[in-house]
Amino acid sequence: MKKLLWIVNPHAGRGAMRGKVIDCVNAFQQAGFDVTIYITQGAQDATRVVHERAAEFDRVVCAGGDGTLNEVVTGLMESGARTPLGYIPAGTTNDFAFSLDIPKVTVEAAAVAAGSNLRALDIGRFNDRYFNYIAAFGVFTEVSYATPQQSKNIFGRAAYIFEGVKALTNIKQHHIRVESKEMSLEDNFIYGMVSNSVSVGGFKALTPGGVELDDGLYEVLLVYPIENPMELQWLVNDLLTHNTESTRFVYFRTSRITFDSEGEVPWTLDGEFGGATTHVEITNFSRAITFATGGAKPALNEALPEEMPQENET
Repeated sequence: MKKLLWIVNPHAGRGAMRGKVIDCVNAFQQAGFDVTIYITQGAQDATRVVHERAAEFDRVVCAGGDGTLNEVVTGLMESGARTPLGYIPAGTTNDFAFSLDIPKVTVEAAAVAAGSNLRALDIGRFNDRYFNYIAAFGVFTEVSYATPQQSKNIFGRAAYIFEGVKALTNIKQHHIRVESKEMSLEDNFIYGMVSNSVSVGGFKALTPGGVELDDGLYEVLLVYPIENPMELQWLVNDLLTHNTESTRFVYFRTSRITFDSEGEVPWTLDGEFGGATTHVEITNFSRAITFATGGAKPALNEALPEEMPQENET
């Protein structure tokens, strides 16, 4: 039989996987896999296990939130293993699962994770770390990792909203120089993100119809400072109406970009704290990892990569 390594974060999404293990294992077995289950023991444990063992298996599947998925992707990238990856979303927002058209019903997601609908997608490198779909700084970015796990378990998405309201009362500006082949500018910004997702924080991206997860390009959004509640409302309206010509922010696509600042700027990677630094270089690794995806969107690039993809040079 084919072999499947299932990485489970028991704490994600209010312990969402409790009581669903048998159904998931059954779905894996029906797809022809012999299943090995590993329960994560703490932060970065998923990265270690995948790094050490991914090459032994025909499929790796992880169950958890976006942070758990980030750890597993990091393990795959560091190991060089070309094992396809399935994802069972068990977190609070699960943006990446939405992009991959993965069902919210756990057993249905398990069937997709063990399925044959495979697609090679882009992965980002942030200095010496990796991320699946977003690297961001500024207002609201601390919400995901600053919200206590207990609050997430009790209140769900409402906990993020509570923390987000707090963030509005303390909007900090960051003076940053941004360099890419497509754009060069230096200014003050209250928010910035480099993303590869049709959904961010549970909300649709600025141009969801134009986001391709395997084109070697990231969507970059940089938001200028706001002076009063009225300007905040205008900014929100521009974002919700997908007004890419707005003067309240800058939006463009690129495969490689750098950020430099005099003071350290805290970043978040896939909802987890990514560190505070004065220099960031983000590079797109095109079609670096093959994911098992849902069936609403035709699977592209069915052939698995034979070797580690190179940095995108476009």
